[in-house]
Amino acid sequence: MSIVGQNQNKNIVRLVLVSVAAAVLFSFFSAPLLRALSVSAKAKVFWLTGLILVLGLLAAGSMNAKILETAIFVGAIWMTLGVYNEFEKRGINWRKGSFFSLLSGLLFAVAGYFLVLKNLAGEDVLVQMVEPLKQALLKVLPESQTDQLVNIVPGILVASLFAALALGWAFETKAARAFSLRTERVVSRIRWLDFRMPDITIWLTLTALLAVLVVAPRLAVIISANLLIAVSVAFLFQGCAVVEFTLRYTRSGPFMRTIAYVLIILQLAPFIVLLGFVDYWADFRRLIRKKQKQTT
Repeated sequence: MSIVGQNQNKNIVRLVLVSVAAAVLFSFFSAPLLRALSVSAKAKVFWLTGLILVLGLLAAGSMNAKILETAIFVGAIWMTLGVYNEFEKRGINWRKGSFFSLLSGLLFAVAGYFLVLKNLAGEDVLVQMVEPLKQALLKVLPESQTDQLVNIVPGILVASLFAALALGWAFETKAARAFSLRTERVVSRIRWLDFRMPDITIWLTLTALLAVLVVAPRLAVIISANLLIAVSVAFLFQGCAVVEFTLRYTRSGPFMRTIAYVLIILQLAPFIVLLGFVDYWADFRRLIRKKQKQTT
């Protein structure tokens, strides 16, 4: 084996160790590392690492609901990113790949809940999972409006899995570069600065919003609320793509970018979601490109 190949293998081992620790400690924020691992290591390395990690967590938390929750959530993220990469390597476009990878992650979480968590802790486990969110919302909403948070767990889960995909798309290159790894070039790989939700998402969002605002059957409202939570992350990502595109167009430096994203995280996230939603009609990046051509 050449020296370059040996260095690549050593760097992959380092990435495996860091990815495992990050997945347990930082939830979906570890996605760039997992994404870099999936596109730089052999598939069997990625899947075997995830399997050993999830089984290890399940064994360590045999009677501890918190550790089991972590095992199932980490497994769902691992499944989502892994399935997406398998579709990507086969040249399948990102929309289909995203749908089936999110579905696989959701099914993994559902199976984990019914096979592991529900048998251990009973039905109250979902109540325990949303308790931190309930306590946060109680500061701005009456208790009567926070009693049914269990109903939106699927939406929160899908939103988290999509956030993992989005973070992977955006920061995969930087994560791989940090470990001096070469990644595969795939024709169907998404360019995140061009990310744009498909048309059907807009109309589903408007329909769900209408169902929540008007008097609709309870089941329809629950389904709509879950859909709105899930797509809000997608529109947040689209809005961030518009912001990043604009920052690059204006040649903003690291300081301005840091300030912009700190403001987004602390205060402007709802506005960026709205920006991503409006971008469907306004297509801000097309307008910026048009302006750029006119000035050159």
